[in-house]
Amino acid sequence: MSDDPIAQAFQQIREEAKKRVGPKKLPPLAKRVAKPQKKSNTPRRVGRPTGPDGRALPAPSRLSSLGAILDVEFQKRGWDRDLAQGWVHAHWDELVGEKIAAHTHIEMIKETTVFISCDSTAWATNLRMMQRQILSTIASKVGPNIITELKIFGPRPPSWRKGPLHVKGRGPRDTYG
Repeated sequence: MSDDPIAQAFQQIREEAKKRVGPKKLPPLAKRVAKPQKKSNTPRRVGRPTGPDGRALPAPSRLSSLGAILDVEFQKRGWDRDLAQGWVHAHWDELVGEKIAAHTHIEMIKETTVFISCDSTAWATNLRMMQRQILSTIASKVGPNIITELKIFGPRPPSWRKGPLHVKGRGPRDTYG
């Protein structure tokens, strides 16, 4: 016997197993004999690899990210255009600035056209002059050909039809006179 206490303990366990089961029916682990390991010059690497500062490097991922999977699904189903249009509607103040967004409002987005109403005719005129710049900003944020046209309207005139009952006709003509 060797002077190694662990080897002696294993040998005793094997002998006890032989007495209980018999020499032919040893458990599979009892037949294995540990081989001594050869020492090599390269250090054995255990666990995750680390960077130069000692922190663990991120594990290589074979799975796609959730965002990538969702992008593929949105494109398959044709939702990417609708999502981009919704983003334009929700982030209008980011696209044109807070000052302009305070005086303008997106009424609707139909196909590639945005319908915008303004507080005054002056704001509508200024927005028409900035139309090319706004379209290029939208294209850089959400992609080309999502929004291609802006329809800009001034304030709506007041309605003289009040209540459920009204008389058809020319309406008041000498009110401002």
